[in-house]
Amino acid sequence: MNRTHLILFFVCFVMLLASCSSTKYVGDGEYLLDKVEIISDNKSHKSSDLKSYLRQQPNFKVFGLMKWQLFVYDWSGRNEKRWINKQLRRIGEAPVIMDTTLVDQSAAELERFYVNKGYINAEVTASIDTSKRKKAVVTYHIKANEPYRIRNYTMNLEDTKIDSIARLKAPRRSKLTSAFRSAPEGYTSLIKENALFDRDELDKERQRITSLLRRRGYYAFNRDNLAYVADSAFNQNIVDLEMLLKPYRQVNLDGSVVESPHKQYYIKDVMVVTDYDPIGAGEGEAAFNPTDTVQTGGISILYGKNGHSVRPSVLRKSVFLSPGQRFNERNVEQTYSSFAALRALKNVNIRFTEIEEQDTMKLNCVILTSPTKTQGVGVELEGTNSAGDFGFASSLNYQHRNLFKGSELFSAKIRGAYESLSGNKGSGLASYWELGGEASVLFPRFVFPFLSENFRRKLRASTELKVSYNRQTRPEYERAILSGGWSYIWQDRTNSQARHVFKLLDIDYVYLPKIDADFKNSLPASTALYNYSDQFIVGAGYSYSFNNFNPQNRQRNTHSLRASFEMAGNLLNGLSRVTGAKKDAEGRYKLFGINYAQFIKGDIDFGKGIVLDSRNKLAFHVGVGVAFPYGNAKMLPFERRYFSGGANSVRGWSVRELGPGSMEITDTTSFALQAGDIRLDLNLEYRTKLFWKFEMAAYVDAGNIWTIRPYEDQKDGNFDFSRFYKEIAVSYGLGLRLDFDFFLLRFDTGMKAYNPQERGSMRWAITRPNFKDNFAWHFAVGYPF
Repeated sequence: MNRTHLILFFVCFVMLLASCSSTKYVGDGEYLLDKVEIISDNKSHKSSDLKSYLRQQPNFKVFGLMKWQLFVYDWSGRNEKRWINKQLRRIGEAPVIMDTTLVDQSAAELERFYVNKGYINAEVTASIDTSKRKKAVVTYHIKANEPYRIRNYTMNLEDTKIDSIARLKAPRRSKLTSAFRSAPEGYTSLIKENALFDRDELDKERQRITSLLRRRGYYAFNRDNLAYVADSAFNQNIVDLEMLLKPYRQVNLDGSVVESPHKQYYIKDVMVVTDYDPIGAGEGEAAFNPTDTVQTGGISILYGKNGHSVRPSVLRKSVFLSPGQRFNERNVEQTYSSFAALRALKNVNIRFTEIEEQDTMKLNCVILTSPTKTQGVGVELEGTNSAGDFGFASSLNYQHRNLFKGSELFSAKIRGAYESLSGNKGSGLASYWELGGEASVLFPRFVFPFLSENFRRKLRASTELKVSYNRQTRPEYERAILSGGWSYIWQDRTNSQARHVFKLLDIDYVYLPKIDADFKNSLPASTALYNYSDQFIVGAGYSYSFNNFNPQNRQRNTHSLRASFEMAGNLLNGLSRVTGAKKDAEGRYKLFGINYAQFIKGDIDFGKGIVLDSRNKLAFHVGVGVAFPYGNAKMLPFERRYFSGGANSVRGWSVRELGPGSMEITDTTSFALQAGDIRLDLNLEYRTKLFWKFEMAAYVDAGNIWTIRPYEDQKDGNFDFSRFYKEIAVSYGLGLRLDFDFFLLRFDTGMKAYNPQERGSMRWAITRPNFKDNFAWHFAVGYPF
């Protein structure tokens, strides 16, 4: 199909959709809600944000342009019992019939929103245009009017202790609003003079004070104990605001209410139950059915039928509540977090019981947990497609969640893969085999000698020891990689969505037991020396990742950040110099007669998702990576070099087919040369829901890789400020996804738009779209970013 036929087909398809009646199933006297507009004289709030308050929305538009699902629904016949009609209606979407009651309710919701934001005299009216046959356009007109502002704000909290606490800096816990999570030193109130009389901000201020108090013993305090009195009698649109403290109210069994001052609470007894059954349990301690009780560190541990499934010392270290301690909500949160890290336990629940002793309020604390399934086995099977070569992979996984009765997670995996390589250009390759295994132990605590227990508890980091072996067999060579590592993993205390990984030691030993002589001779000397020879990679690294995506709230904007840094070879190089080791003919030190790499490498990736409405989302991604070999290496190891193209990069190219720079690619170019030390990825994607679990995406990708310095065998592949912008490849495409919530299957296509590997006008591949030279497709799991 040539380009002219494609254009004609597209035009005919659009005309077919346009000719479909969208009011086929709109009855007499009814109107299809064709469009909704919001016109406001206040620019503080975007119309797109206000639409979430409307009770009725028009039919969904694919990519915000076409009511495709409504058209599909209208293709169905009136006989609802026919199978084809059922399917069309299931895929499609019934017409949204305008309801004047919902229009009035929407206007009231918009008015309520503006009133809460301080626009007390806001006016919202709705007009309905039915001039089009059986179609209605509803327009909401918002006149915000002059807002009310706060002239004076005072806190009149009669309890002096509570008043002093309320004026402290807000706690840094992530559950609080970001407005004061990162507050500067000396910050107190969220309410400022001359600010809008915003009721949402008033609620945040109440929550701020409540959090401060609950971290200082006031267990029974909640934000409803704080009230506001607003006086607007002085002048129109001016409010004098006062915060008052309500007394603690207790309702007796006879219905009477007793008021008393707020008191601080102290912890009395702490008990951990390891075999709690939330379904069959009754009331009281007898419902726990303990078979053994252990006293340790001032807490009681009740073991059940599973015996000492987790060592008492491990449970004690996970409890941040102790007898005699003043109640602190932060300690409760830390206890929840610590128990959540114990993979041997599940269903953690902390209960408190109030007790009054000699005018002192105390709390008995019971931590309820249940044992999880200790061992598990899983099998994974997947299909692969790399540069058009098909294959399959399978793995057998085993987990033990309580290896040494300290909730240590032991994981083991054996993986095998096969891939046909017959399609590789000019290589005559037959197949690719991979066989490997890995084992790791994750300790739910910071493991390091000579450190105090208090210091380890404060760090709250997990420790992972990992070893793996991987053997790859290609017709050109066989390569084996033996790896080992010692890492620490922890979450940010001020933000549970942030994750840190520090690789204290990361070792790779790359061994090539076999390499084809013709293949090796075809490679440039530097490439063969650094990329296809035995070598050590010994280093350390750190990575930080953040993602605020919440599967329970998919209608909010999201953003993610990942940054990593790695250094290798410095320790070995220092040892070589100290011991007076001699260099080889290439000027490099060796370890046990084997080369070792020396480099630094850094990566940063940022992604953001913008929700346009309940079924449309815009997402973009920016990724940059730079690696620099030095000292004992003039080139980065093959395992650490960047590649471009593929399902998570510039999708107009198959994996590892783009770059570096504008290096010209020929039929004899080895894949080993299409690697670099600098990467750039730019992605923009429009995602739209179709029906059931199906989602469609349209996207534009840009990027490339470059070498850090000029190499003779990679001409025009180096990064140069004077021309790098001319070497940024661009592609576009459509993708179809199947979203099952817990995982997503993705089929993406890509068409080259600008190809820096070509010369002259041939670079503009967008002028000659075809499925032979300028097209690639990809199958993957999960979103590309």
